[in-house]
Amino acid sequence: MKNVSGNKIPWSAPGDLDAAIGVFFDGFSKIIIGATIMMGVMKMPSEFVFGRIVAAIGLSAFVLLAWNTIMARRVGIRTNNLTITALPGGIAAGTFFVWINAIMIPVYLSTGDYVLAWKVGLLANVFHSIFTFISAFVMDRLLEFIPSPAIFSGLAGGSLAWLVMATLGDGFATPIIIIPSLFVLLTMYFAKIQLKKLSPAVVGIGVGTIIAWISGAMDPGSVTQSFKTLGIYIAIPSFGLFSGEALSIAIQYLPLILAFAFADVIGAIQAIEQAAAGNDNYDRRIALIGLACSNFIGALLGNPFVMAYYWGHPAWKKAKAGSSYPLYVGVLYLVLCATGLVAIATSVLPAAATMTLIIYAGLTSTAQAFEVNERKYYPAMALGVAIPIFELIYGKVNSGIDGAKLAIGEALSTGGIDFPVKDILVTPDHLASAGLAKGFLPLSQGSMLIAIIYVATLAFVIDRKWTGAAISFIVASACSFIGLIHSSSVMINAAPTYSLIYLILAGAFYAMNFIVKDSNLEGTIQGE
Repeated sequence: MKNVSGNKIPWSAPGDLDAAIGVFFDGFSKIIIGATIMMGVMKMPSEFVFGRIVAAIGLSAFVLLAWNTIMARRVGIRTNNLTITALPGGIAAGTFFVWINAIMIPVYLSTGDYVLAWKVGLLANVFHSIFTFISAFVMDRLLEFIPSPAIFSGLAGGSLAWLVMATLGDGFATPIIIIPSLFVLLTMYFAKIQLKKLSPAVVGIGVGTIIAWISGAMDPGSVTQSFKTLGIYIAIPSFGLFSGEALSIAIQYLPLILAFAFADVIGAIQAIEQAAAGNDNYDRRIALIGLACSNFIGALLGNPFVMAYYWGHPAWKKAKAGSSYPLYVGVLYLVLCATGLVAIATSVLPAAATMTLIIYAGLTSTAQAFEVNERKYYPAMALGVAIPIFELIYGKVNSGIDGAKLAIGEALSTGGIDFPVKDILVTPDHLASAGLAKGFLPLSQGSMLIAIIYVATLAFVIDRKWTGAAISFIVASACSFIGLIHSSSVMINAAPTYSLIYLILAGAFYAMNFIVKDSNLEGTIQGE
């Protein structure tokens, strides 16, 4: 290997600038979109968003990216790899928008308390961190037993539900902006149209922004107002950010959190494997521990959003990026987020235009899930994609109920009638009488975990691994028993009916090991 600077790893490399720009914009756009949604939908004051949350995001990103540089330099010195390229990283795209759309917004809509919604998001980050830390020691072993289609179909279902469907619904509130912006973006990506020095994201968002300002959809006064947020914001760690009420609510979202934490850990391992293919050999356990600690620190600082290792190491390796570019990106995050400069960007860019990136991310994630798996698993994966949609639908129904209660309360108040509308209980029986089947509720509770278990079972069935299918049903029974699926809360004997059904099926599928030895029955099962 070529000796560089007397066996020392250089602090700059030819491709550092390109890598830094690419990684920075990959993550920073999410802050702009997220800040717009939090202020618009959750009615968070700009001072709270930029002074508390965004400042914490910036410091969290700096912690992870500085760690990436330190880890790269340590590995490079230990392996005498003086041209080592650091792992890229930043805000986890899918998890970021799922946390907003599937956790924080529903909590806000049901309570009207944006601070509580934020605290629940913080606890989601804590749970995610704990899972990642544990995974550092057990994930290699777990991956030997969980079929790939199960992992990817759950991720695809979540992406389709919360990144594509939920975002499309929000964006179509201003169709004049999102429709042109979305189709410009998707046309450039899908038709592979390249413009010199202009990415599809820049063009798509640019078109939407121009239309928004010409049509009068944007408020010039908000731009002037955004300059008032300029200042110095320091995120200070505090355990006081968490509360018992937030914990009780966050536990209800544990199945969703664990499912996406699992997907993020898989993504991190894949990013590490990409680096290994380029002869940059990072230790999985150390990398995952560093990621978990970075996210835990971020939660203590006030950041509800998860950081992750990005894919794309081969591109930056090819560009001759070194070990230091993540540190440069981290410093840039820190400066922009700690000074309130992000507020200016959010006042200029319309939310509907920036949402197109979320939709694109959801579409590509869904497509990728099928691309990396064999065609024989597609029917099973289709079921896994469908199940998370039940959680989205049921969540929207509950939001609609809350909106109806608010409208009724206002009407009664106008008529001089004082009635506690919020105390009205709408049961599954009421919803069933209106056309929403009772089955929507149990399928919506822990939908991501249900999807993974169901697809794992069917993948084992397709491969005629009956013991694997039986074990999958045992896992389903255990998850039902403690309330991770088919239940609104985590408790002992939470869903006894489902626990029993899955336990019986576990026995039946284990028996298939002996039944299919009969050649006639085997032919019947195969449909011959």
